[in-house]
Amino acid sequence: MLKFTYSQRVPAVVTACMGLLSLMSVGCHAITDVHSSIPASRLPQSLSPAPKEGLAVFPFTAYGQVKPDAHLIGPGDRISVYVYGVVPAGADATPVLERTQPVNQRYYPPHGSVVGATTGLPLEVDSEGQIELPLVGKISLDGLTIPEATTKVKEIYREKQVTREDTERVLVSLITPRVHRIVVLREDTPTPTVQLVAPGQVDHIHRGSADVVDLPVYENDLLHALAITGGLPGTDAARELWIFKRSGLNDPHALCPEELLARTAAFAENETTDPQVIRIPLVACPGEELPFRPQDVILDAGDVVFVPRREEYFYVGGLVKGAKIPLPRDEDIDVIEALALANGSVGGPLGQSGTALASGTPGHMIRPTRVIILRTLPDGRQLPIRVDLARAMVNEKERILVQADDVLMFQFKPHQAVFNGALNLLNFSFLINPTANN
Repeated sequence: MLKFTYSQRVPAVVTACMGLLSLMSVGCHAITDVHSSIPASRLPQSLSPAPKEGLAVFPFTAYGQVKPDAHLIGPGDRISVYVYGVVPAGADATPVLERTQPVNQRYYPPHGSVVGATTGLPLEVDSEGQIELPLVGKISLDGLTIPEATTKVKEIYREKQVTREDTERVLVSLITPRVHRIVVLREDTPTPTVQLVAPGQVDHIHRGSADVVDLPVYENDLLHALAITGGLPGTDAARELWIFKRSGLNDPHALCPEELLARTAAFAENETTDPQVIRIPLVACPGEELPFRPQDVILDAGDVVFVPRREEYFYVGGLVKGAKIPLPRDEDIDVIEALALANGSVGGPLGQSGTALASGTPGHMIRPTRVIILRTLPDGRQLPIRVDLARAMVNEKERILVQADDVLMFQFKPHQAVFNGALNLLNFSFLINPTANN
């Protein structure tokens, strides 16, 4: 027969009553005061994040350009012109030049050394697309193919009566095409060696990479710039790229670094359009048209390609250990998956780590089933959203998706807190003293 002693029963009962009163008065109200929160099942669709899964990748050829059938002469091209007896003047034999092109050897090993021979006087097409020849002065070759340029040089020398059609020998050849030097700045993983981290761990120390790339004409596009600097952005990068347009150092309309930085910050915050900052997305809804023009991916000398790092996190707290957790880039996670990703127990009779048995207390006999999500609205206010995990197991409307900057607070409901608190305060080893009757 069980026998209760007065000295053991009174202090325990008093302690339990005081604990219950404190839970029902102040503490429980402070934890579960959710009268201003909105149920997850009633959350408007406008406040839900856009799904990430199911997005389609644009054809990779959309980030490149179509190469014409023939090279069109433009500023920066190096060509050779040979007119027998005139260019070069006084040359008895036909001069032969070796063609070389000092471009990035990592990407163009076959074209970075000798690529063939050419004949004539080497000339560079100026910024206006013109070259200067003896006896005829400057002539424009901008936009012409090599055969068209050869025909034009013949006609000009005939008009000047320098050569005759029956005896002329005129050759125009391309030595090296023009090259566009661009800068690629990447904030994703710069090396092939990728370090894996735990789901709840945040990489606070990160180093990006930068490359100066020489791209020949008709390959001066976003596709080739990514190919030479490591490929498509990794999972730690955003699903978009930025291109900062700059016509040149001598362009009066070019922005100085301070102005470019200020306009970039405003563009990132307000998502406004800027002709000198082009945003190129990598994914879109199936069937959606390209949100950029074909000329937007073409890079000119002085342009900067920027691969931004992904800054998407959510926060957990309450009955789970507080943490700042990165959101998956290509997957949607709901509130239940977010709690599992936080490595926190969802309750149970053993508590969060099984310490309930070691301490001799019952722990969480009733598991917590309430989650309060603090979601930041576009105007800066925070909206509390109430989620019932018990309902979320059977009702998909309760399993709302987690978006960036959400704060998830795992809590007890009032009756759950009271019941578990009472069990932990009433220590049965002191309250009940089994003794045998004499």
